[in-house]
Amino acid sequence: MSYLLEILGRGLLAELAAAFRDTLVDDGLPTATLERAVRDHPQDTERLCRLGIRRLREQQHVRAKELFEKAIRIDPSHRAARIGLACVLDETGSTPEAVEHLRRLQEEDAEDPAVWFALGFCQEKLGRTEDAIVSYESVLDVEPRLRNAHERLAAIYLKLGNVEMAITHYEHLCFCEPDDLSLGLTLANLYFRAGRYDEAIREYERVITLEPDNWDARDELVTACIEAGRLQDAVEVLRALIERRPECADQYLHLGDVYMKMGEHGRAKEAYTKAVRLNPDYLEAVIKMGTSLLREGNYTEAADAFNRAIEINDRIVDAYCGLAVAQHARGEQAGAQATLEMAGEVEPNSTLLFGELSRLQLLVSAPQQVERYLAPSSVSARPEGPLDQELTRVLEQQADALRRLIRSRPNHPDLHYRLGLLLRQLGDLDGAIDCFFRAVSINPQYLKAMTKLALALRERGRIDEAIPVLKRALEADPESIELHYQLGLMFAERNTFALALDQFEQAARKAPQNPDVLANIALALQNMGLLDRAAATWKTLCEITRASLDLAPLPEQP
Repeated sequence: MSYLLEILGRGLLAELAAAFRDTLVDDGLPTATLERAVRDHPQDTERLCRLGIRRLREQQHVRAKELFEKAIRIDPSHRAARIGLACVLDETGSTPEAVEHLRRLQEEDAEDPAVWFALGFCQEKLGRTEDAIVSYESVLDVEPRLRNAHERLAAIYLKLGNVEMAITHYEHLCFCEPDDLSLGLTLANLYFRAGRYDEAIREYERVITLEPDNWDARDELVTACIEAGRLQDAVEVLRALIERRPECADQYLHLGDVYMKMGEHGRAKEAYTKAVRLNPDYLEAVIKMGTSLLREGNYTEAADAFNRAIEINDRIVDAYCGLAVAQHARGEQAGAQATLEMAGEVEPNSTLLFGELSRLQLLVSAPQQVERYLAPSSVSARPEGPLDQELTRVLEQQADALRRLIRSRPNHPDLHYRLGLLLRQLGDLDGAIDCFFRAVSINPQYLKAMTKLALALRERGRIDEAIPVLKRALEADPESIELHYQLGLMFAERNTFALALDQFEQAARKAPQNPDVLANIALALQNMGLLDRAAATWKTLCEITRASLDLAPLPEQP
């Protein structure tokens, strides 16, 4: 839940060339054609640079370096060639040399925000924090709305313990992008850390209202048409509303609902997809789009939609939890408990969706085995009432598979967390609490597990234990911030990161308790938003399903 750690990973580049996409443009010609052009015109700097860009993209760094250096010898003022050379040098570990070339580019044109940002990024990786701050601030002098620069400055100031300056940059970001859920949650989290509880509460409340499910946007005429059974009239009214307000995702959602009532599933899916395209954080639209994909048997895309829905729902839960902790810190005990109750109302959606993903993973991985059990029409994104027998059977099978994986990898926190989710949906609340507790014990920075643990404790009536757990999830100690910050910079150095992981794993094998170091590094990267959480969820389910299908085939249908 602590968006403080996510601050540390924002604004990082996977490669320096990403800052210069408008300059290092690949013309798309075949490589052989580009090589022949250089052979025929060895002094043509444009041809040398075009081939250098191609070789850089192909990660043929030695050849790219030769080409860019030759172009610069012929024409020292060739800007694209010098930018390309700086990118090659950075990717091959010669970042100090890259800085020198970026310095020259900056001296030639002090108004280029991409050069300033690249310079700051290299300085930050080299540990030259003060220089990086100057460069990033110079970016904002030229382009005040450049998000990456604000994000990296906030990360640095958080690392330095200057929360107020980090707040300044996120206030600017939220002003520029007021509908971004993650930015709002981050700002609220920063206010909380600074002890500015009133502002934290206001920001959490604002974030909660951003989720379109909380809007009262239904048009009375549309509702009247639907209740009267005049569905075509409702469609016409909604189309007129959309024509007047084409940016309103809510109207597309309602249009999809009407099409569903009319049995026009294809048009309904199209309407839900447009709603999601307009507002990617629209939870109800994402779920309904996933359900439409599921109905037509498109299991992989449906799973992707439900994964996204889990992430959106978890962010809404985080907002409620953060608000509860801020109210508690201000002495509003009754308000904090009421807000926590609301979080408890919202949170089960994620658990239900994870259960559906478990079923979907079986559909994707073993259609021949499960075809006789699960037809597309039988799968619902939001099941109501008690679990049906076939879903219970699938979840129990997945839980058994997870237990087997845990026996072989007992120090993998994510496996304990996923088992807790399954047990929660199966009704074993105490078992789920135990699993979440184990996950947090293995990795004290496992933020999602902390949130689930706190809400499960609340549901069990252990409120006094839940609030401290949520407070821990909201906070981050200086040592943890420093470690995550350095890990983010390491992750940006893709060429050396794999080697570092190998060294970590070798060291872990020699440790007495043999922690699952790669799993914990992956969770740290997820905390910072550097690894796709939805993809990580799907990958875990794939592992569970492989174990399930290998070791416990589905029973014959009675």
